[in-house]
Amino acid sequence: MRTRLTTWAAFALVLLAAAPALAAKGILHLKVVDAETKAPLAARMHLINPRGKRQRISGVPNLGDHFSFIGELNLELAPGRYTFELETGPEYKSRSGYFELKSGDEDNQTLDMHRYVDMAKDGWWAGDLFIAREERDVETLMLAEGLHVTVNHAWDNKQNAYEGKPIDDPLATFGNDRAWWKLGGRDERAGGRMIVANANSPLPVQSAKPEFPATLRYLQELKGNANVHRAVDAAAWDLPLWVASGVVDSVVIAGPELERNGVSKIAPPGSRPADRLLYPGAHGKARWAQKIYFHLLNCGLRIPPSAASGSGASDNPPGYNRVYVHLDQPFSYDAWWRGLAAGHVVVTNGPMLRPMVEDKMPGDVFTAAAGQTLEIDLALNLGTRGKISYLEVIKNGEVVEEVSLIDYAKNQGHLPKLRFEESGWFCIRAVEELPETYRFGLTGPFYVQIGDQPRISKASAKFFYDWVFERAGKLDLTDSDQRNEVLDLHRQGRDFWQAIYQKANAP
Repeated sequence: MRTRLTTWAAFALVLLAAAPALAAKGILHLKVVDAETKAPLAARMHLINPRGKRQRISGVPNLGDHFSFIGELNLELAPGRYTFELETGPEYKSRSGYFELKSGDEDNQTLDMHRYVDMAKDGWWAGDLFIAREERDVETLMLAEGLHVTVNHAWDNKQNAYEGKPIDDPLATFGNDRAWWKLGGRDERAGGRMIVANANSPLPVQSAKPEFPATLRYLQELKGNANVHRAVDAAAWDLPLWVASGVVDSVVIAGPELERNGVSKIAPPGSRPADRLLYPGAHGKARWAQKIYFHLLNCGLRIPPSAASGSGASDNPPGYNRVYVHLDQPFSYDAWWRGLAAGHVVVTNGPMLRPMVEDKMPGDVFTAAAGQTLEIDLALNLGTRGKISYLEVIKNGEVVEEVSLIDYAKNQGHLPKLRFEESGWFCIRAVEELPETYRFGLTGPFYVQIGDQPRISKASAKFFYDWVFERAGKLDLTDSDQRNEVLDLHRQGRDFWQAIYQKANAP
């Protein structure tokens, strides 16, 4: 048969039958390759059928409005016009278009995908702290999304997929640079969502009530495992308590509620809501999460940010929200987690940021003697598929520079120098112009230590001190012993934030 290609949006594919055929369906043999190397690529396709509905494809992982496959796929479909979007992870340009099948059509088509950034080549390795997918599908999904680390959630408050089953090695590896943890999980109740990675067995939270036992009691079972990582939602009601108890290894600032085509209208479990007047619209939840995280940094705490797509619990593809970790050594699973703990990270669901700030990485500390002033040279490599008007430099929680992409290009990736006369922190942010969802990239914080005192904000310390009281007032426990046990934890949290407030040395 003869095939004619026509451009539509990014790409269009039209198939025309050369002669009538008796078969009820048409067949498209599809192959996806890297445009430069011609190596086959795993991909995700969003396919809409002639009735305007998403098209499911058997034999491959399906979720929501998409499916994923490795390299090649035979699409046997009813006649008609199909529209599609095709992605091979966020480091490649996406393609979209349509094809038409007639009864009896059969053809082969190869789609070239163009890479516009190679994060791993620069030492940045992508991970996702929360997917909940079938184990047999994880490798396909990681390849299709360009992920190197994932945590597959096998347990939560409703189920434990390993109950009554033997547990083999919970770490699965494939290729030379991809690994995932089989026994991830989460406790998400009235206090908010706590993600647990690298535990050797599920936590028995399935019988827990909304308020009791406290998450902290279950976390006692993880003592002695230095590899465990606990990531918490920024807006979790128990965030101040968990931080005070020293059980927060990272703060999720891009969670499952940030979706590819919008922002979930369903609030995360146990989430402190944002003021809709201050944080309106589709961007409100994400801005609120970042504001909370910035308050933590303003209290002199050094906790890295992280990301979680929630794929399987949400319709997000794996890695839609992702955290890139920079390594100065060959990739390994353990090294990736050490890099995350050190804060050598960029969180993104869109723009690809590779900061170049003198000889430092996010999480590193610039130091100077008391009384000295630091001027820091900022530079950034940026890749994006979406429209970005400007880059933001954030210092101590406030935007101090907005740099247009025109000026950014003129200055060859350099941003205005940043001046510090006292301790603090800074990061760099890019936000795409999308009204329906919040798509952004944010470097982890760089820290500045001038003299021997960190900068501690009174306003930020009071923010969490007041939060503890508000949370304690919402406890829904009628059993007096249970209530007293949980209240005692919050009293300890109150004392922690009161001590932070008393050490404050900035407004």
